[in-house]
This record gives sequence, structure tokens and C-alpha cells, in this order.
Amino acid sequence: MTGKRRRLFIFVLIATIVCAVISVSRLITHLFTPYLYQRDFLQFYLMGHALRGGANLYAPIPELAARFEPHLNNWLDISAYPPIVAIIGLPLSFLSYFWAVVVWLIFELGCLAISIRHMTKYFGASSLPVLVTICMYISWQPVYIDLYLGQFMIPIMLLLILTWAALKEGKDFKAGLFLGIVFAIKLYAWPLGLFLFIKRKWRCTVVAVVVLLSANAVMAAWTGTATVVDYYTRVGGTVFAQYVFDSHNFSALSMGFRWAGLPGAVLLLLAVLTLSLVLALRSKDFDTGFMVMLAASTILQPIAWIHYLVTLLPVFCFVVNRSEWEKSDLFLGLLLIALILPGFYKIGDRYPAIAAWPPLLFIIGLMFLTIRTPIREGASVQRLASETA
Repeated sequence: MTGKRRRLFIFVLIATIVCAVISVSRLITHLFTPYLYQRDFLQFYLMGHALRGGANLYAPIPELAARFEPHLNNWLDISAYPPIVAIIGLPLSFLSYFWAVVVWLIFELGCLAISIRHMTKYFGASSLPVLVTICMYISWQPVYIDLYLGQFMIPIMLLLILTWAALKEGKDFKAGLFLGIVFAIKLYAWPLGLFLFIKRKWRCTVVAVVVLLSANAVMAAWTGTATVVDYYTRVGGTVFAQYVFDSHNFSALSMGFRWAGLPGAVLLLLAVLTLSLVLALRSKDFDTGFMVMLAASTILQPIAWIHYLVTLLPVFCFVVNRSEWEKSDLFLGLLLIALILPGFYKIGDRYPAIAAWPPLLFIIGLMFLTIRTPIREGASVQRLASETA
């Protein structure tokens, strides 16, 4: 790095360290407050208890809490996770709730560190734009929210990065295993699976579907077919109905539903899916198309929360590593940064009618910015641009 670039990086790094210390201190402080019991983590923690105790995985949360952990009865109504997630919660259920939260937080931080390591490996550890982006990402509010809630999005991000890496190495079977685990945990990135199928990555997509079906078969054999059927016929619809009108739910399906009922939901979902597929399939290389569909996956779910955006780290690194920028690209990039500033969501709390639009528009703009990314010629990024289709 030149002297100016080095000073810029040092400044950003110091700011990141300060923000990270503040975030970690907040996370630790909340462990000793009532907020400890207001986390999404409790869903699969109680599912693990239910699996171990022979209870219904999808009994009301207060009912499961009353039996296994009375402090957890005032946050959610029912678990939204697929049955296989109970196996993840099973070993955690042997710990007290406090220590289970701590262990999961450490696990998420480990997944975050490994993901960052992969990004510096793929894009070059000396790329200043990538390093600055990673620093800003660490300080980003959605990352803190995911860690605070004890969610799955950081582990899912790591699995998607590993899927991409395996595809680039020509290991489609391995990529299918990683993508299948994502599908089993949360039917997330299904648009990415559709893209891979259209690109004739059939081994990857078939393996991913087999992993998903096998996970459900295992749980059907363990808990009974009724549990698996109940999740896909009742629980999913119940959770969607509970959150479809939430002003901070920015999924295309939910926003379309709030706009014009079921026809609006279908119309907006198909419009976004079609747009993303057209952009991805017309991209100049496989990597660009992959990143477009990875971005689109965040808003093509029945429900989308702000912490879903943590899966976008590979997209951010891919975009900022471009070799040249037009003025229009810089303008679009600055506009997208403005759309995701945390303060805007505080305004959204006061004006619910506009709360979901910034992240939705951010994703659409990001897809357009991604397809305009010239591939840098450096040796470390030559691997990125290798055509795998």
C-alpha cells in the first residue's frame, strides 16, 4: 500500500476496533439482563429440549418453556425452524440457557472469522477496498443484530461461501452438500439453487435436494411423519401470517401481499425473481451471476429481516474489488450506502409505511451494481473470474 492508502486503512481499522469493542461489550452486558430471554435462539434451544424429552417440536413456545425453561415464555409463539434444526439444539439443551447462548455466540463468531478469512483468501489480503469493506462489515448493525438474536445467518453465510468455493474448484458434489445443509436449516438461497440448475450444475442441485429430503426423512423417522408434515402444512403458514404485515419485513412476497393481497404477492415475487435471473444469466461470468442470485435470495423469502443482509459479505467484496468505476457506479454505490445506514431504520420505526422500502431497493440496486463489475486482473482474483459453467 502507498502511504495514503495505509493511513486510510489504519484509520478504518481503528474505527472498526472501537465499534467492535462497543458491540462485544453490549453483547456481554445483555447476557445479564432480561434481554437474554428475548432471542430467536430460544426456538431451536427449546426444540432440542423437546427432541430429547419426547415433546412436540411445534408445541406453543410457552408450553415448551413451562416444561423445560420457564424464563423463555414471553418472546415468541412458535418455532419457525424446520425439524432438522432440533438436532442442532439437542447438544445445546444439555447446557443451561445462559451457557447455551454463550456457546452459540462463540460459534457464530467463529463462523464469522472463517468467512472473513475466506474473503481475504479469494480476493487478496492486500486489496485495500476489500479490507476496508470487511472492516465496515464487522461494524455493521445487521451483524450485531444477528449475533444478539442468536440467529443462523452468519453460519448460513459461511456455508454459501463454501458452496461458491467448491463450485469454483469444480467440486459440484461438495458444493451440493453445503447448499443442501443451507436448505435443510432454512429454505434460504433457493433462488441460487434455481440459478445453478439453469446453469446445468445438476450434480450440485440434485445433491442439495437429496440432502434436504434426507434431513426431513431422518426427522420423520425420529419424531414421526406427523411432525414434518405439520411444519410444512401448518407452522410455515402460521409464521408467515404472523409477520406478513410487519412493517420491517421487506421480502418481496410480504410487501406484495401488503400492497395487493395474494395477487400482489405473486406479482412482485415473480417480478423480482425474473429480474434477478435475467441479470444473472446475462452476466459475463459465472461468479457475477452467483453474486446476483445470492443478493436476490435475501428478498425472495416469505419473510426477510434486516439481519438476513449479513449473507451479502461475498457480494460486497466482489463489487468493491472491481478494477474500475464509472461516475454512475460511484453514484449508485453512495446511494446504496445511504439506504442501509442504521439511522434510517430508526426513522422507519416512526414511519412504518416506508420502513421496508430501503432494504428492498438496496438489494435491487446492489444486483445492478454487481453486474457492472469488471474483473480485476490480479493473480489473486484471476481464480475468481474462471468460468465454471
